[in-house]
Amino acid sequence: MASQDNKIVRAITGVTCVMVLAKALAMLRNILQARVFGAGPEVDLFTQANNYTVSLFTTVCYALCVAAIPLLTQKRLKSREEGFRTADRLISNTLILSLGLMAVLYALSGAGVIQRLLGVTDESGLFRQCFAVLLPSLPIITLTYLLLALFQSMGHFTLQGSLSLLYSVVLCGILVLLGEKLTLGSLALITSLGWLLQLAMTFPYIKKERYRFRFSPNFREKEYWTFLRTGVATMFNAALFLLCYLVNTRFAAGMADGTVSAFFYADRLYEPLTTTLVYSVSIVLFPKFSQQFEEMEHTQYRQYVVHVLKNTLLLVLPLSLLFTAFGTPVIKVLFEGGSFTAADTALCGGIFSMYALGMAGFFMLDILNKAYYVMGKTLVPLCVTAGVLAFSFGCNALCAGLFPQRPELLALGTALGFLLGGCGMYFGFSRADGVKMPWKQLFWGVICSLITGAAAFLLYDRFVPADAGKLALVARCVAIGGVAMVLYLIAMGPMVPTKEILSKLRRKQG
Repeated sequence: MASQDNKIVRAITGVTCVMVLAKALAMLRNILQARVFGAGPEVDLFTQANNYTVSLFTTVCYALCVAAIPLLTQKRLKSREEGFRTADRLISNTLILSLGLMAVLYALSGAGVIQRLLGVTDESGLFRQCFAVLLPSLPIITLTYLLLALFQSMGHFTLQGSLSLLYSVVLCGILVLLGEKLTLGSLALITSLGWLLQLAMTFPYIKKERYRFRFSPNFREKEYWTFLRTGVATMFNAALFLLCYLVNTRFAAGMADGTVSAFFYADRLYEPLTTTLVYSVSIVLFPKFSQQFEEMEHTQYRQYVVHVLKNTLLLVLPLSLLFTAFGTPVIKVLFEGGSFTAADTALCGGIFSMYALGMAGFFMLDILNKAYYVMGKTLVPLCVTAGVLAFSFGCNALCAGLFPQRPELLALGTALGFLLGGCGMYFGFSRADGVKMPWKQLFWGVICSLITGAAAFLLYDRFVPADAGKLALVARCVAIGGVAMVLYLIAMGPMVPTKEILSKLRRKQG
């Protein structure tokens, strides 16, 4: 088990490095885009068009990718050819459906139905223009993510993290060199065409694995409709944070000016940060879950999931508390300047800190959702997701009514929903088949994480002056966070698997 843990940690480390680079470039892309176009009613129209095309398409297609991985893994274990044939059918059928959906959305947008449903006032026609330009990305995104599922089932875990690298580099270059000449219509076109660059990132893997796509649609197979049902359930779960974010902004709209924008910037930071940590782990674990489920009894499989989740959770917990402690300085370093004032930093930093508090819950929900999908069970994840969303909505309605001057409480309601949902699902998963929960390790991990976060916050408050420059702020926060993490790892001792890995690395360097 220890050898297997080490291999998993090494794989997760490799994926994390690639995703960190990709997310850093994406963050730079967002910062440059904000400085070129700023904020305003026209930018709002572009953002709404992008949210309801590319953002939603990406969420849907990522869900289909997640649903396809267990199926493709199981087929590949039988034979390589069977895995390729299954991929051909999945891609062919889904591309046909995506083209049909694109045509329907074109017609609805042209008739103004989409605008009325979303409450968009589009007197300039910019929303309709951007929406129409972004729609053709749907089949490209579909193809990209189903190819991603195929290659992840074959062990190419870093592909997801590297998908956006080329696109981000190209767009950053365009924004730097041609920013003053760009219009929002041209940005929509670049965004849509950018998915061709992301699709191109799969070509080396196509060549390496000698995969040749054969168009072979077959809608009569029950297996495909089972895949779609799993994809729909997965989509709801994958879009959970997006839905909660929309709930937050719905109630934030009735608060002070700038609150909705503060949620937007907090989301732009929280999303890449969380997905880098969470998806780096789940990308590696999901195919392994499929393989272990095929080879183990149900009790052994559940025990394996509980064991792996415990090890990785003990690393996510302290990071979550550290980002909670450093929420405001992180926002200050990245966004403050120009029109983004110190007051904006305080508001956005408080929201981001509350979001970070729920990171461990988001992590548990994502991993356990995938563990259930491998077992062919979608009802439990669906019910838990609905419960988290309902809890977030209730908390937001209550906080907006009682504390209209405290928008960060809206984000806190979402974070608590994630934590309660994740803990409930974790304990529920372990109760079946007599699986043993690592109560001692988890309890000690929570205590040490709370102490780590509190110590980091107090040290920051004590040793970092309010008027510290950005470079000084980065240096001191990194130092405080680094010391806090080292002390956490020492306190946790053998309960955290990284101690073994670090000792091996030292021996190799020696």
